[in-house]
Amino acid sequence: MDNKTVIDHIVLLKVRPDATEDEIRRMRQGVLSLKAIPGVLTITVGETFAEEWMPDRRNGFTHTLSVRLESKDALKVYQDHPMHVTVKDELIVPLLAGPPIAIDYESEVVLGDAASK
Repeated sequence: MDNKTVIDHIVLLKVRPDATEDEIRRMRQGVLSLKAIPGVLTITVGETFAEEWMPDRRNGFTHTLSVRLESKDALKVYQDHPMHVTVKDELIVPLLAGPPIAIDYESEVVLGDAASK
């Protein structure tokens, strides 16, 4: 069986310390609503963490979002889609304490043993 090639769009966010729980909740809901954009396979958003047994490698980034898309063409559709622009401009950017880091890459999906459980 051939592995499926996908595009991953990863964004690291530094949310302002004074952002309210409600603002963060709305931001998360907005990000998750982007699943409706054509070509989006999966989408996740969450708060970063560091356990006591691991070094804190967050470098001030408090939240991360990840969007898996079916192709580079789908990434272009996603970036330009009015829903994405609105969520970014109205729910993400106003919460930021600094510039985000965004990166895209293409890879094959290989499922680990735990995926079959």
